[in-house]
Amino acid sequence: MLQVGDALPEFSLRDPDREKFTDAALRGSIAVVAFYPMSFTGG
Repeated sequence: MLQVGDALPEFSLRDPDREKFTDAALRGSIAVVAFYPMSFTGG
C-alpha cells in the first residue's frame, strides 16, 4: 500500500475521449489520484 509522500507508480489508462493518459502527465506536480473500482458497475 502506498503511503503519503510515496512516488506514484507507473500506470496508463484511457480518458473519456479514449486518449492515453500516463503517470508522466503528473510528474513534477502534486496530485491526488483516486480510483473507484466499482463505479458504474451496479456493485
